[in-house]
Amino acid sequence: MAEGDSFKSTDLEETFDRAARHLQTLVPDLDSGQLLGFYGLYKQATCGSCDVPRPNWYQMQAKHKWESWKSLGEMSREVAMASYIRAVGKLDPTWEEDTKGDSQAWVAVSRLPNTDTELRDIDKTFLDWVKDGSEEKVLDFLTQDSTILSQADDCGMLPLHWAADRGHVPTIKCLVEAGADINAKDGEGQTPLHYVSSCGHAEALKYLLSKGAESLEDNDGMTPKDVADEHLLPMF
Repeated sequence: MAEGDSFKSTDLEETFDRAARHLQTLVPDLDSGQLLGFYGLYKQATCGSCDVPRPNWYQMQAKHKWESWKSLGEMSREVAMASYIRAVGKLDPTWEEDTKGDSQAWVAVSRLPNTDTELRDIDKTFLDWVKDGSEEKVLDFLTQDSTILSQADDCGMLPLHWAADRGHVPTIKCLVEAGADINAKDGEGQTPLHYVSSCGHAEALKYLLSKGAESLEDNDGMTPKDVADEHLLPMF
């Protein structure tokens, strides 16, 4: 490598490091799609092309992160760094001026920020209360608008999927009794029965089966029994 090329690469890496550090101040204003995009570019820039196995289907966040990285194919590290820097510039055109002279060390993080931050009650959505397992609040929302039962999030998961993931039986009952589709599928073809089975929620599994939940196959041909914790197998 020529001396000029070495200098150019080092300069690009330094700018990339500053952009990555500055992005942390912008995270609260980014949606999950933007975060995944930055994650993929960061991994491509620091590790090269994705060469790790695809996560299991039930590792939802890991799977989406993997897909974001994998989608970049053979993009070079330099192009990934430049793309990352440009993307930060679109979010904050003055970021380079703002960060000049900032000598704080950057510690790379190979995961997305924890999005399950503590929210004030007044800021919580219906889905937040479902995740919290608050059937009282869930009922309050449902009495105002029952259509929210069929509103999926960015991952294609319905409220019942999230309740099943958490394994909170009272909330699951609340949603089912309000009319939630007990066999509804998410974007990967998984039903609430898949979620309670893979997460090992015995009581939730017992309840869903008692309500007639079907052992349907997901998009990969896997049934809830196929992904169930070993201690749950006698229940099928």
